[in-house]
Amino acid sequence: MIGADALRGVEFVKMTGSGNDFVFFDGRSTPVDLLTSPDVIAAICNRHNGIGADGIVILSPASKESDIPAGAAIGAGSESADALIRYFNSDGSPADLCGNATLCSSRLAVELGLADADSMGLLTPAGVIRARLEDTGPEIDLQPVAGVVVDVAGIEREAGETRVGFAVAGIPHLVVLCDDAEQVGVPGRGPGLRRHVALGAAGANVNWVSARADGTWRYRTFERGVEGETLACGTGAVATAVLLDAWGLATAPVTVRSSSGRDLAVRFRDAMRYSGVWQPSLRGEGRVTFRGRIATLII
Repeated sequence: MIGADALRGVEFVKMTGSGNDFVFFDGRSTPVDLLTSPDVIAAICNRHNGIGADGIVILSPASKESDIPAGAAIGAGSESADALIRYFNSDGSPADLCGNATLCSSRLAVELGLADADSMGLLTPAGVIRARLEDTGPEIDLQPVAGVVVDVAGIEREAGETRVGFAVAGIPHLVVLCDDAEQVGVPGRGPGLRRHVALGAAGANVNWVSARADGTWRYRTFERGVEGETLACGTGAVATAVLLDAWGLATAPVTVRSSSGRDLAVRFRDAMRYSGVWQPSLRGEGRVTFRGRIATLII
């Protein structure tokens, strides 16, 4: 077991993407091998005895072949990747992609001198994400959304739920169309759907979405790895927008309101969705809330 003082003095940056919050570390100056321990990650993310977060992110230069995560989708554009993102959920499990963490990463990568604001490549296990930091905030271009199923068989709907779809937006998501997302009992309903047998052993994140009077949409997410509701989910916003488009209920750009009250906007970069391929771009928040050094951790 890692000693409680092993990370004493290590610098961190706390960031939020629409309430989806993360503890960031600079991989050039941080003992990365210590940070990837599930016990350490859980201690850092503990909201009572630690810093508190939905996950941690380690940012490093993406200049060496050895930095490329196993299984990454290396293809066009990978040669121009500037920064490597390693993301871990609060339970210590690694994730292939986190939309809000990537939005935050685009801002911090510029601040750390790893990338240019007008165009950057962020390498993740889900592939290279192109990004830019504009006056209105960060925007990221995600890999094509795969595995879209407009109506998932075998999942029984509860009262107020009208459709259940599925999409892989870097990670798998269920999207449940409902009468009023505000009224959904996410803590009770979420675990059963997140691990539903129809989704296989890995399960999926679960999103509930309902229409708002102003033409935008309200969504809520139960996240695997966090095993609870988060205030926002970037890939969940993308999966939700894709299913709304596939159901013929919304036209891009699709704006979704998160549980923090902040909006995320999803647009599609071409017309390929009409042949079953969606190439989404996500715009949202990437904001530094505070900076510090670890003093003690209870591990």
